[in-house]
Amino acid sequence: MKNIRSITIFIFTISSVYLLIYLLSGTTSIAIAISTIASTVPFLINRGRAASSSRKRDAAWPEAIDGVVSALQSGMSISEAICSLSNRGPEILRDDFRIIESELLHGGEFGEILLRAKDNADSAIADQVFETLILAKEFGGRDTNSALRLLAEFVREDLAVSEEIRTKFGWIKNSAILATIAPWLLLLLLSSQKSTRESFSTIAGMQILALGVVLTGIAFVWMERVGKLPQMERALR
Repeated sequence: MKNIRSITIFIFTISSVYLLIYLLSGTTSIAIAISTIASTVPFLINRGRAASSSRKRDAAWPEAIDGVVSALQSGMSISEAICSLSNRGPEILRDDFRIIESELLHGGEFGEILLRAKDNADSAIADQVFETLILAKEFGGRDTNSALRLLAEFVREDLAVSEEIRTKFGWIKNSAILATIAPWLLLLLLSSQKSTRESFSTIAGMQILALGVVLTGIAFVWMERVGKLPQMERALR
């Protein structure tokens, strides 16, 4: 279903952009070139949304840890504290904790449930949180709250540093993207002239457009690789 939707979006995007550019430029070759480049936009947007959702989930973990600490201080057990997050925890993580709560209520083993939740979360920060909770459940002790508070502090510091680096990288990346798109915008403006339309309707003109599309694609791939921040290693996978 997801693949069908992606294909539909791809066809709709390339068709819509082609028609728009053809109406503006009146040249088939220019319309095909620009619509081919524009067809990647929905996929870039979806990937950006997925990355943003992942960052929001990671950013919610310190609040979740604080919720566990508060519950423990009120006299709850670790299991009860974790279950309480299904209603009182960060909104974006509540579904995860509802699954944990349901499995615990059905008599599941605490450690195995949290290990499954850790795998489903697919996050280095979630690994740290769940492993700490498993150790706290097994060994307990007065230092459990201190360990959780310290973990929350470390996570907040790591997230703050990562966000600062991501912001600075974003400025550079956005400038590079603008520089890559600028020639195509200029071409679109120049296509209002008859000489430009005639030039790019020839075989040589089409070859130049095709080469431009390929080089633009290479530039985007290169920018994505250079501007991509390394993911935090899941040492506790």
